[in-house]
Amino acid sequence: MKGYRQGLPIALTVLLGTGLSVLAAGAIAHQTRTAQQLQFQRQTDVLATSLQRSINRYTDILRSLSDFYAVSEQTVSRADFNRFVERALATYPGIQALEWAPVVLAAERADFEARVQAEGYRAFQITERESRGGLVRAANRPHYVPVLYLQPLAGNELALGYDLTSDDIRREALETARDSGSVAASGRIRLVQENKNQLGFLVFLPLYESMKVPSTLQQRQDQLQGYLLGVFRVSEVVEESLETLSYDIDFTLTDVSALPDEQFLGFYQASERMVTTVPQLEEASAKTSGQVSRKIFKERQVARSLCPTVEACTQLLKVGGREWAIAFSPAANYPGTTPWSALSTLVVGLLLTAMIARYFLQAQIALAKSQELSALKIRLFSMASHELRTPLSTILLSAQVLESGASQGDRSRIYSRIRAAAKRMNQLLSDLLTLARAESGKIDFAPETLNPVLLCKQLIEEVRFSFEESPKIDFEVSPTTPPAAYLDPQLLRAILTNLLSNAVKYSGDRPQVLLKLSGHPHEIVLQVCDRGIGISAKDQARLYEAFHRGGNVGDIAGTGLGLAVVQACLQLHQGSLDCQSQLGKGTVFTVKLPQID
Repeated sequence: MKGYRQGLPIALTVLLGTGLSVLAAGAIAHQTRTAQQLQFQRQTDVLATSLQRSINRYTDILRSLSDFYAVSEQTVSRADFNRFVERALATYPGIQALEWAPVVLAAERADFEARVQAEGYRAFQITERESRGGLVRAANRPHYVPVLYLQPLAGNELALGYDLTSDDIRREALETARDSGSVAASGRIRLVQENKNQLGFLVFLPLYESMKVPSTLQQRQDQLQGYLLGVFRVSEVVEESLETLSYDIDFTLTDVSALPDEQFLGFYQASERMVTTVPQLEEASAKTSGQVSRKIFKERQVARSLCPTVEACTQLLKVGGREWAIAFSPAANYPGTTPWSALSTLVVGLLLTAMIARYFLQAQIALAKSQELSALKIRLFSMASHELRTPLSTILLSAQVLESGASQGDRSRIYSRIRAAAKRMNQLLSDLLTLARAESGKIDFAPETLNPVLLCKQLIEEVRFSFEESPKIDFEVSPTTPPAAYLDPQLLRAILTNLLSNAVKYSGDRPQVLLKLSGHPHEIVLQVCDRGIGISAKDQARLYEAFHRGGNVGDIAGTGLGLAVVQACLQLHQGSLDCQSQLGKGTVFTVKLPQID
């Protein structure tokens, strides 16, 4: 039965340690996957936001051009138009062209073409596409919306005079813009001036006779003057928007407002930093855009669980009353998850479990020996506790242990205990004596020239060695600290010893204590900072009252004399003490000592 009890802690340690190690490794692996998913989500958010902002900027350019027409009372010449849009075209390379297209009735067609020809465009006429894709003179119809102003003209000459109503997709966007009185985008189109296999789209803004949007639909249809429009290539809009971003993320761009076989707009390849349309266009014409997105998602996403579904990796853009969908997928070189962190956590956990189990085994071996010493300590303490204070009892008990023949490893620990107990006794007697002398006015004030930095280092070491386990006390010296100061070393010793001891004592098992020293023209400033239990506002009112202790100290040993001693020494040194503290967060004591000339 005894052997079972001895082996039970070891068995429980092994089982618990192994289980916790496995759980920790699993948690690390899950956390790694979650972190990568969040990173991927943040990156896709940045990409979508960048695209939406670019599209919004292009729409704003049309609105600013509309304002220009309004202040010009629609008497904008071709030269004025070109000068106004020149800066926008230079700033935003994603714009293929900016145009003005007035409404021309059939009866006005001949005069309209003659006026434009008189401007120097001898071959100008209102045109449309024939079935084979070439441009021909537009057929007769009640009215036309030909492109009149066009900038830049170079490379876009074929678009000049093109009747926008001759194409179903363009006409649908024109009517939407006219009837709504707001910006409207077209579906995907092949630009008139395009000689490559690139897809584009148009954004229209209607202008009316009154320069304001009429209130009724009939008025908007009757008062329409024409359209301001922006011409864009999908590839250039996307590539210009993402020029400053370098994420290894591909995506498919689709127009969900269009018919299924007309939704595909392009596929962005992060490795090439470009949009392609030709390979995917044939596939898109045979399948819906959702099927294309799912195919690409399956090919790119199988090995990386960054998105649970296609929809989770899809975001929507608003483009002139239409909705575009961006289906993101990690590129082939997107960094994947690796199990190294989880595996290392498991290995470390198992090693720690083995070390703890070995510790328990060694502790059980030493338990029998320590029980004999403990019995002797209890007998000695019972005989002497009613006559000696706790520090003295500790010294006596430790001395008895040494006399009984302790091992070499135990001696260092016992010596440290005796030294700490003796220092505590000396500190207690010193505090009582200082208070007694202060009350009777018999404390001697004996300043002398000293090195404050050296003295502080000595006091830190004394405080550290006054504890059984030497705490860490950091020391910061300001460059303004003088190399010598005229201070009383004994009073300064009493002040810092009490403040540092309290900071360590009330900071838990792992105290974080910092002593700061700085110099000013007429004073020396010392700060003792800790992250301990703190002091309540109620207790701060009685901070310097002898024998008073805070209500949150619990079973931490103490007499309540330390701050009373500090205050008495500061009064004699004509210094000051300031306390800033928050419960559970720590305390900062600031000591200011005047430099005596």
